[in-house]
Amino acid sequence: MHGGDIYRHDVKYDFSVNLNPLGMPENVRKKLIEAISCADRYPDILNENLTTKTAKMLSISKEQICFGNGASELIMAICHSLLPDSVMLVAPGFSGYKSAVSSAVPDCRIYCHYLKEENDFDLTKDFLDDLKICEPKLIFLTTPNNPNGRLIDEVLLKQILETCDEIGAVVVVDECFLSLTGKDEELSLITEVDKRKKLIVLRAFTKTYAIAGVRLGYSVGSREMIKKIKAHLPEWNISVFAQMAGAECLKNSQYVASSAEYIKRERKYLSDGLKKAGFKVFSSDANYILFRCRYDLSVRLLERGILIRDCADYEGLSTGFYRVAVRSHEENEYLLSVLSK
Repeated sequence: MHGGDIYRHDVKYDFSVNLNPLGMPENVRKKLIEAISCADRYPDILNENLTTKTAKMLSISKEQICFGNGASELIMAICHSLLPDSVMLVAPGFSGYKSAVSSAVPDCRIYCHYLKEENDFDLTKDFLDDLKICEPKLIFLTTPNNPNGRLIDEVLLKQILETCDEIGAVVVVDECFLSLTGKDEELSLITEVDKRKKLIVLRAFTKTYAIAGVRLGYSVGSREMIKKIKAHLPEWNISVFAQMAGAECLKNSQYVASSAEYIKRERKYLSDGLKKAGFKVFSSDANYILFRCRYDLSVRLLERGILIRDCADYEGLSTGFYRVAVRSHEENEYLLSVLSK
């Protein structure tokens, strides 16, 4: 269902998970070590320090944000808080949305809007037509989308929000990878939550700061919406490690900017190399690339200690689609050298 299964395979190079290739910031690493001395106490049940600092950085009130044990916990809490009778998803897209909906509301009608390969799996205006026909109560969107890494057009996204207002639908926009595109400030919808009461924005520290094992995500929305979501989160869901590391992460704005520039350069290098190797490569704005080939590449690479994401289980894709993360230049170079053989 997800990448990152290094526990059941002999993996030297993991290209299956989309984390910041620059790795965990050193100050965050030191803060996690410091947090060991706090492991004998319960974490702050209100996440007050982390909430205050994050809200200040985002220029929102503390009542407009809540934290989860990764974005996945928040997705489940959203579904339980809203209990929608109909949901619109995009395919191919992150499978966690469907799993959460099916678990929280087993009889929910799930509509699927299929993206087209000839459009690089971009979301187009056809989506607006499906919204008006199906009139779902809840919509999940991801920008940049997973697994193809394409940003949703800014004008189209605003049109989607307006259409959702018209049909009374709640829209969740997952921006977990947005900060690594270098277009966070101009494209994030966090500035819209005050005027759009049915908009929820999802973000994650996990990808941006390469702290997947710490598990920390957050949702932003209206005070009323966040209050509903919080009611479906367990007490003490954020550990002292996540609280302290998260607050420390916020000090690394230059690190995030440098990461986006690095990813941009390496994405081009890796994309060009995959094309030269004979694969069909889809354009990406993110720190991962979707491509297609004619044989079972994942098994052959795993024999050489390289784990990539086989995307055959994504709805809307089939055998032969793969996703690779943009890693360090040395790792990207090694992957391409193996592929060339």
